[in-house]
Amino acid sequence: MNYILAADIGGTKLATALFRNDGTMVSNKEVKSENADGEKLFHSLIESWVALCAQAGIAMGKVASLAVGLPGIVDADAGVAVYQNNLPWRDFPIAERLKALFPDARIVVDNDVYMAAWGEYASRGFSQETFVYVTLSTGISCCTISEGRFIRGAGMAGEIGFSLTESPGTTLEEFVSGPSLEVKGRAVFGDPSLTLKGMMVEYYEGNARVVSIVEEAVTALAKEMYHILLFLDPACIVLGGGVFNHHPALVEAVRTKLGTYLQHPLLKGKEQRIEGSIHKGGAGLYGAFSRGVLDDE
Repeated sequence: MNYILAADIGGTKLATALFRNDGTMVSNKEVKSENADGEKLFHSLIESWVALCAQAGIAMGKVASLAVGLPGIVDADAGVAVYQNNLPWRDFPIAERLKALFPDARIVVDNDVYMAAWGEYASRGFSQETFVYVTLSTGISCCTISEGRFIRGAGMAGEIGFSLTESPGTTLEEFVSGPSLEVKGRAVFGDPSLTLKGMMVEYYEGNARVVSIVEEAVTALAKEMYHILLFLDPACIVLGGGVFNHHPALVEAVRTKLGTYLQHPLLKGKEQRIEGSIHKGGAGLYGAFSRGVLDDE
């Protein structure tokens, strides 16, 4: 049986997993990301994969594919980590480096949002459907897949964080990202240490001041989903990323708010296409596995 090694590398953590080619995760591992030395980060990745194989008693020669998801700008065709804001790689030829160590394995490298999107897409059994994955955490962006292919545009496709809101000069990211919500909460409560986690506790308890902040964000998100529905008419829009994954009530809130905008007979009921993530924080690893099994492009 062949195996796939997957990695989801972020500025905070390096997550790796070993999969059988039938989709079974054999084992997984998380370590802190190295964010100062590029060579140390690369060796940390290799060491993590070697440890997973050793733990499972799997010879490295049985690994058919290596698939890596990275934040920031990635040249997927060349397998180059072009620029990662929180990682020490600049034009790092990761695919070439991996090929030197694993000459017989397929190598797939892509942006982490694209990997997570593919994980959700594949897990729903989609192959021809148009699908959108939205990730909300420290920022917000999305990825679109149609007929089994990514819509990449000229490089900026899916950067919905730059969308304008009804507040002049304010972007969607400044309205809905985790850090922006914390800034608003700290100002309202006069507490510089307030976190989004603390705010959400208050939200669930019905604190009117927090409810107002969150509802403003939900409204902005629902309007963005409305535009996505009109432009692409996707079969499904998955709301993922740390904020939605940890607070599924927000997925329902966006779905409900969107429904109030869909009053035309042609649109009514399409809010049900909004779904939460299946794999939550593991979407990137499952996406990497799926890309390792079959390169969609």
